[in-house]
Amino acid sequence: MKILLGGMCRERKGDMKKYITVLTVVLVTAAICVTSVRAAPENDTKAQLEALRARVAELESQVNQQSYQQRNAELMKELVNDMDTKPFHQAADTALTAGYDNRFFIKTADDQFKLEFDTRLQFRYSWLMTESDDLSREGLDASDWVLYGGNPAQFEAYDSSAGGFEIERARVYLSGHVLKDVKFKIAIDGDDDDDVDDRVGNYLYEYEVSYSFMPEFGVRVGRFKGPFGKQETTSSARLSLVDRSLANEVFNIDRVSGIEVFGDIAMGEITPHYAVMIFNGLQNTNDVPLVENDNTPAIAGRLVLPMMGATLKDFANESDLKGHDNPVAQVGMSCAYSNDRNEDHFAGGDGDSYEFLGKSAVDCDTDIFELGGEVTMFSADLAMKYQGLSAIVEGFYQHVDGDSGEVANESDFGNLVRSGIDGLEVDNMGWYAQAGYFVIPQKFELVGRIGGVHVDSSNDSYEYAGGCNYYISGQDLKVSLDVTYIDALPLVSSSPNFVGVQNEGLLMFRSQLQFQF
Repeated sequence: MKILLGGMCRERKGDMKKYITVLTVVLVTAAICVTSVRAAPENDTKAQLEALRARVAELESQVNQQSYQQRNAELMKELVNDMDTKPFHQAADTALTAGYDNRFFIKTADDQFKLEFDTRLQFRYSWLMTESDDLSREGLDASDWVLYGGNPAQFEAYDSSAGGFEIERARVYLSGHVLKDVKFKIAIDGDDDDDVDDRVGNYLYEYEVSYSFMPEFGVRVGRFKGPFGKQETTSSARLSLVDRSLANEVFNIDRVSGIEVFGDIAMGEITPHYAVMIFNGLQNTNDVPLVENDNTPAIAGRLVLPMMGATLKDFANESDLKGHDNPVAQVGMSCAYSNDRNEDHFAGGDGDSYEFLGKSAVDCDTDIFELGGEVTMFSADLAMKYQGLSAIVEGFYQHVDGDSGEVANESDFGNLVRSGIDGLEVDNMGWYAQAGYFVIPQKFELVGRIGGVHVDSSNDSYEYAGGCNYYISGQDLKVSLDVTYIDALPLVSSSPNFVGVQNEGLLMFRSQLQFQF
C-alpha cells in the first residue's frame, strides 16, 4: 500500500513540474507578445518624426533657394512702408531724434552728436539828447565847424536830440557737441550796427571749439570773448539793464582770436574756475587780415571763486531770476597785457593799435589815442544774490606806457584839432555798482546803476542809470526800460548807444524787447 501510494505521489509531482513548466512558457510568450505589440506604435512614431524632419529640411532648402533679387524687393517694400508711417524726423535706421528742449535740437540716439539752434533778437527804441541846446550849423562859428565835423561844406547840421528804432542784436547760434566731449559754438550776426566796422549784412560773429581733457584742464580755440571782466563776459541776453556800463565799454577787451586753457579746481567747498588766453591783440575785434595783426600777441586771464555754496551757473544772469532761498556770492579777478611798442606788421600791413583814453595836450580834455606802447589792466568784481535781490560791484585799473608819437584818433567824434598826449604814462580807472530787486518774483524787477571813468586820475565821467524789466517768459521774452545820464561822454560805443558830443553830457532813454527761441 505504501509502495502504491508512494508511486502515485511521485507520479503527481512529475505532472506538477510539467504543468509549471508549460505555464511559465505560456506567460513568457505572452509577455513577449505584449511587448512587441507596444513597441510597434513607438517605432511608427519615430518613423513619422523622421519623416517630418526630412520635410522641414526640404522646405528650408526651398526657402534658401529663393532668388536674391526677390528677397531684396520684399525688404525694400517693407522699408518704404515703414518710412511712410513714421514722422519725417524719425527716418528708419538713422538713429536720429529731433525736438525742442528750451531750444530746437537734432541729436543721435546715443547723444554722441548734437546740434542745437538758438536765436537772439533785441528790438530797441532809443531817444538821445546832448547837453548842448543847439548844435545846428547856424549856432556854430568857424572854429566850431572844425571841432564838430571838419569842413563846413561837408556837413549840413547837428541836432541836439535823436530818436529811432533799431535791431540792436539779431543773431543765430549753432552749438552742440561731436563725439560727446568736443563742444562747438558758431554765431552769425546781422544787427543795425554792422556799418560801424565796415561790415555789411550777416557775418561770422564768433566761433569756438573746446575739449576738456579733465575737469581741471580744457582747451578752447577760435574767436570769442576774452577772459577779462565780469560784465563783458556775461551774455547780452542776461543783463539787468538794457546794455552794459560805461566803465565796461572803456576797459573791455571784446572778442579776440586765439587759444585759451581753462578748468575747475576743486578745493573743499570752493571750486575756483580759471581761464588764460593768448590772442592777436586787445580789442582786435574780428577777422582782420593776417598782415594787420601785431607780431606781439596779447595775454589775458580770469579767476572766479564761487562762494557760499554757489556755482558758475548761479551768476550766468546778472539778476536773481531764480530767486535764491539762501545767499550766494562770487568773487572774480582779471588781468590783461599787450605790448604794441614795436608796431611791426608783415609786408607793411595796416596797424591794429589798441585805443585808450588820455588827456589831450591841446586842452587837457579827454580824448581817444592809439597805443604805441604797453598796456596793463586789472579788474576785480564781487556779485551777490538772495531772494530776488542782486548786487554787482566791479572796478578796473589801466596803466598805459605810451610812446612820444601818440596822437589822438579823432574818427569817433570828428575832432581835427587835438594832437599829442599830455604825458607818456597814463593811469586810468573805472568802476560801477549795480543792484536789482524783484518786486514781483521772477516777473517785475527794478534796477539801478552808478559808475565812473577817471582818465589819468583826473578827468572824470560819471554814469547814472535806472530802469525796470518785465519777464514775460524768463530771459526768452523780456521787455526792458531804462534812462541813463552820462555827464561827460568820453568815447563812442554803438551797442549801448553811447554816442553824442565828446566831453559833453548825454541823456538817453531806451526801451527794448528781447526775444529768443
